[in-house]
Amino acid sequence: LLGFLRERALLDDTLVLLISDNGASAEGGPQGSHNEHRFTHDLLDDPAQLLARADELGGHRAYNHYAWGWAWAGNTPFRLWKRFAWLGGVRTPLIAHWPRRIERGGAVRAQFCHAVDLFPTVLEAAGIERPASVAGVAQRALDGASLLPCLASDESPAPRDTQYFEMLGSRAIYHAGWKATTDHVGSQLAIERALVTGSHDFDKDRWSLFQLEDDFSEARDLADTEPERLAKLVALWWSEAGRNQVLPLEDSLLARAAALVKPMFGLRTSVELRPGAGPVSEDALPPLFGGFSVTAELEVGGEPVAGVIAALGDWTNGWAIYCLDGRAVVALNICGEVYRIAANESLGRGAHSLRFEFVRRPAGGGKAVLSLRDRVLAEGEIPVSLPMRWQIGGAGLLIGRDRGFPVCDDYTPPFPFSGTLRRVLLEIAGRPRRDAEREVATALRHE
Repeated sequence: LLGFLRERALLDDTLVLLISDNGASAEGGPQGSHNEHRFTHDLLDDPAQLLARADELGGHRAYNHYAWGWAWAGNTPFRLWKRFAWLGGVRTPLIAHWPRRIERGGAVRAQFCHAVDLFPTVLEAAGIERPASVAGVAQRALDGASLLPCLASDESPAPRDTQYFEMLGSRAIYHAGWKATTDHVGSQLAIERALVTGSHDFDKDRWSLFQLEDDFSEARDLADTEPERLAKLVALWWSEAGRNQVLPLEDSLLARAAALVKPMFGLRTSVELRPGAGPVSEDALPPLFGGFSVTAELEVGGEPVAGVIAALGDWTNGWAIYCLDGRAVVALNICGEVYRIAANESLGRGAHSLRFEFVRRPAGGGKAVLSLRDRVLAEGEIPVSLPMRWQIGGAGLLIGRDRGFPVCDDYTPPFPFSGTLRRVLLEIAGRPRRDAEREVATALRHE
C-alpha cells in the first residue's frame, strides 16, 4: 500500500494510522495450543499430543497459538494481556505517518488517547464536518476528539482527560493522568481463574490506583495512600459505564461472545438454502450449538453419488455432510477431533430426503442420527457438546461443494456433489417449524 502511494506521489499527502487492536494474546493457554478454537471452549491441549504434532505448527494443518510466556514477553513491562483492562490489555502502539503535516518524524508523543479518537482525527484531517444526521437518522455524539494538535506538537494537551475501560468484567478508568484498575478475573478460562491472581466476584473486586505520568507500567499501587482519589475514580467509572450502556456487568466469555454479534436476520429457527449458495456467514444461520438438523432434498442418477452436500468450517473446527461411493457420511470436527457417522448402504437411483440430526443432552454431548426419510441409516454418540461458533475467521457454509481446507481427510475440496441437489434445510433441533404463510395471514387479519 505504501509503495503504491509512493509511486503515485501521494504518500506525503496521506495520513496513515497504524494501531494494534489490543495487548498480546494469551489464548494459547499456559503451554500453547495446536488449535486456537479450543480456547473458545475452555479446552487445554494434551501436552503429549501437542508435542507429537509440533512439526505441524505454522503449517496449514494447525491453527496454532503461542503460550502465556510469549504473551508476557510481548507485553513487557505491562501486567496481563488481551481481555483485561490492565495496561497489558489496553496500552498499544499508535503510529501516525503524514510527512506533509508532521514536521518532525520519529518523535514520541506521551498524550493519552484512545481508539475512539481516531475517527475524529480522520474527519478533521480530511476537512469533513460530521453530519448531525445520515439518511434521516440522528447521529450519536462522539466521545473521541481529534489528535491532530498532538501530532503537531508534543506540548499540546491531550484531547480528552477521561476514558473508561471494561472487558469481560475487568474494569478500569483513566482520568487526568491517573488510572484505577480492578483485579477481576472473569468466567473465561478455568485455567486463568485457577492461576491468575484476582477476584471472581464483582462485589469483592479490589481497585488499584496508579499515576501513569510517573508510573509507565502500573508498578506502584497508590490505592492505600490515595483513598479519596480512588473513590472518586471508582464513582466516575460507574457514571461512565452507565452512560455507555455497560451495565449490567457480565464476565462470561460465552455470554458476551453470543451477544456481541447479533444474527444478521434476527433469531432464526430455520433457513433454506439452494445449490450454489455460499459462503453463508454463521451470523445468517440459526444457532447450531444447542442441536440442529439438516435435511437435503436430492436426486441420484446412474453412478454412485459423491460430493459435498453441505460444509461449514474446516479441519480445525467444522462439519460436513457428503457422499462417498454412494454412501452418505457426516463428519463433525470439534476443535480438531473428528466424529464420523457413515451409512452402510448406498443411495439408490431416484429422489431422496436425507436428514442428519444432532440432539444435545443436558449434561453435554448428544446423539447424532443420519436417516433416509424415516429410516435410520447410521447413528452414534458424540461425547462432547458442539462449539458455540464453528469458525472464528468465518469460513462460511457452502452448499453442493466445499473450498479451502476440508472438514476431514475423506475428501479434497471442492468435491462438488455429483447428483442433483434441490435444497438444504437447516433447523434448530427441537424447535417447531415456522409456518410463514400462516403467520402472514394472521398478521393481515389483525390489520
